[in-house]
Amino acid sequence: MTNPWDERYKHDRYFYGTEPNVLVREALEDVPIGHGLYVAEGEGRNAVYAASLGHRVTAFDGSTEARRKALALAAERGVTLEYLVCDAADSAWSDAGPYDHAVLCFFHPPAEMRAALHARVAACLKPGGTLIVVSYAKEQFGRGTGGPPKVEMLHALGEIRGEFPGVVWERAEKVEVALSEGSGHVGVGAVNVLKGNG
Repeated sequence: MTNPWDERYKHDRYFYGTEPNVLVREALEDVPIGHGLYVAEGEGRNAVYAASLGHRVTAFDGSTEARRKALALAAERGVTLEYLVCDAADSAWSDAGPYDHAVLCFFHPPAEMRAALHARVAACLKPGGTLIVVSYAKEQFGRGTGGPPKVEMLHALGEIRGEFPGVVWERAEKVEVALSEGSGHVGVGAVNVLKGNG
């Protein structure tokens, strides 16, 4: 069976661009240098940026094409990544922890799996570790500027706030942000941004 993400990422262009998400970049500004987890990282833009800041990075995605392009981008930028090809339900990424910080950028698993996966990410953090979440809000549905095609895969801020046990949020809000990330995210999006410590 063909992996749709491999199909999306197999081209030379970077579908979501090569620069970090603007909200992730902002959130990383005061995160102490350490070991970071990058969940469903795709073509590597956020992970490569974090590595360029001096972080040790472990990233994962279910796409071999994503890994290939992430490692190529890392080599171009002169940094290294540990990049695992695995499903979010696998244990390889959690076994590689614990982590000083974790980043979930537009990670939209099936609704029935979401809370359990979010809890696993929180459990992988070291005490006091930083969690950064950027996701499309329910209000994004139908805009055509990015995000899942099913409304149930979008996130209500009040729901996801409670899905990371032990994390105390210093920021949790829905914002309207203009995105220009390759051809995948273009235009104004309704985005949740959360940052806190475990």
